[in-house]
Amino acid sequence: MKKIFVFLCFSLATGHILAQDSVLISYRRNFARANLSEKLKVLNDAATDPYASEFMGELYGLALRFSLIVADLLAGDADMIALTKAAARGAGQTGHRDSAETLLKLCSLYSDSSVRVEILNALATTAQGNARVIADLNQLLDDQNSGFLAGMAPDYQALQASVAALGALGDESSYPVLFSAYSLPYPDAITEAARLALGRIQGDYEVFLAGVIRNSPPQDKLKAFTLVVDNAPRGAPLPVASKNILAQTALDMALSADDPASYTLRYEAVRVLTGLGWTDASESVVRHFYQVQTDYANGTAVKERFIEAIACLGAMRTSEAAQILAIQLGLLNSQIEQTGGFDEDIALATINALGDIGDKVAFDHLFYVDFLPYSNGAKTAAKTALAKLKWQAP
Repeated sequence: MKKIFVFLCFSLATGHILAQDSVLISYRRNFARANLSEKLKVLNDAATDPYASEFMGELYGLALRFSLIVADLLAGDADMIALTKAAARGAGQTGHRDSAETLLKLCSLYSDSSVRVEILNALATTAQGNARVIADLNQLLDDQNSGFLAGMAPDYQALQASVAALGALGDESSYPVLFSAYSLPYPDAITEAARLALGRIQGDYEVFLAGVIRNSPPQDKLKAFTLVVDNAPRGAPLPVASKNILAQTALDMALSADDPASYTLRYEAVRVLTGLGWTDASESVVRHFYQVQTDYANGTAVKERFIEAIACLGAMRTSEAAQILAIQLGLLNSQIEQTGGFDEDIALATINALGDIGDKVAFDHLFYVDFLPYSNGAKTAAKTALAKLKWQAP
């Protein structure tokens, strides 16, 4: 009895498959024989046939290949446009992965926005796991971003469809180009689509942001670091260790550049590192200090930036930072000794930073403050800093 039951199930399944094949062959034959307008009717019939739609991917693949063959002649024809849209929609709904590369080729041949949107929507399902097609889609979005930066008016409907498709595909390789779309001053609908797409990509968020900070254009680096600070777009706070690494990465990248976005990135990274007090960033913070010190002396950096650099050195709490700040206070002492003048804000920042570190290397310079014509506030700060010095190794 059991063998009979198994045989019946097998027979029913085989019969169902044969029936499907028969229906598919019939549709394919009708499509091949039909003229252009009738071909569209065949596709529409297949799409509404309750017994056929789920296995019609091969029919839509055939229609897409036909569209590719005649695209040079008929890409502007209304019937051909309608047929290509119907075929792309069907391929997407059936998830016909064999059509992915044909769809991608058609995307470059049709200038009609509605066709390109249908093609891109279809690629969101048909290109799953297809690294080559995904790489080409990444390039397509990158070209759209570059064109926008160059002043070209993009096809916003196709642009939004590109972003949505890459989000649906969820491949890690798409993160940088989606991030660029998120960073550019596109209309709000595109920015929101890019934000949602970024959130759909699974993987290590820290690695994604670090990659943008290292390798992307300056405006993208700055935007990525803003996300580090604001805990967006995923909304969950980054671990402190991750913020430490990303802040140091941002500072290192910005120190090697010379543009407004990189300047802003440097100072934002320094503010974050000051709050975190991550000792491993000391070398980078020292480089920043010397650069700002030079810029301030040349009049290309405001005093606030120099004070921030001093405070960040203090937050590092390393011997190297203490030695640099002690030298800085020694220079201030020499200046007031020779001229009687000093900048109280810078003096207080240096003294307080030395107190924060508590390294005894600063003793002589801090002690000497009381014998110079500093303000009472600076002298009080120096005495407080002296009391914080550590005389024994921890």
